[in-house]
Amino acid sequence: MIKDSLTNHAQYDSLHPLFAKAFEYLSSADLADYDEGKYPIDGNDMYASVSEYVTKGEGQLEGHLEYIDIQYIIKGTEIIGYAPKSGQKESIPYSNEHDIAFYEGDYEPVTLNAGEFVILYPDDLHLPCLKNGKPSVVKKVVVKVRLTPSKSAK
Repeated sequence: MIKDSLTNHAQYDSLHPLFAKAFEYLSSADLADYDEGKYPIDGNDMYASVSEYVTKGEGQLEGHLEYIDIQYIIKGTEIIGYAPKSGQKESIPYSNEHDIAFYEGDYEPVTLNAGEFVILYPDDLHLPCLKNGKPSVVKKVVVKVRLTPSKSAK
């Protein structure tokens, strides 16, 4: 997992062939005005999901195999639970259709504020949308970046 401010995004562009394009999208779009929904960026290799919600008190760790998450807070503050996948117990098996599995286990809380992002690789389990003290409204965009992009996307 990587956590940083969007202003520092350029130092992560070389970590994946599509990261520069993902961060360009996050930096140039007026995301505060976006409605909730899914937005294509680069075919099936990269898309954004915008959501607005009230943070919660509990949930389950999740993990993905096909996509890397770049979770960026547009407004508000949330806690995201983080745990390495190694040694965690799967509670709901992996779904190919939704690229997700759920896990039981302990996690470290990581605070995300507006303007900050986390990069979550397949070995990074996460529990997003947790409240920071009391429930609050958060608007977030998750850019899903295919771990192995098609040749045309590189």
